[in-house]
Amino acid sequence: MRRLIAWALALAFAAAGTACGSSPVSSQTAPTAAASQQARVPGEYLVTLTVSADARVIRDVYGRFGIKSIQELGSNVFLVTLVEDPGPETMAKLRAENLRIKSVEPNFVYRIQ
Repeated sequence: MRRLIAWALALAFAAAGTACGSSPVSSQTAPTAAASQQARVPGEYLVTLTVSADARVIRDVYGRFGIKSIQELGSNVFLVTLVEDPGPETMAKLRAENLRIKSVEPNFVYRIQ
């Protein structure tokens, strides 16, 4: 019985891995062509901080755009909503200037087809 369960789990993980694609995506890479075709929520970004940083870093770096809210999602990831949306390029440029911010990416809306 244990062997049967072990085989079933192994097959399930193999099928899931195949369905998810063959290469992992780094959080610091540019969005893929498919992601750039997705609708993004204007003014919303997912910001990942280093372990030693706190939300004050977000206010220091992105505060000039007017912060509506900062919601902690866990694992040092924050959903940041801005009054003025500077665009993904500007957000990434500012991220590159601060070592306490690991990554920043737009909040994309994904639709099941």
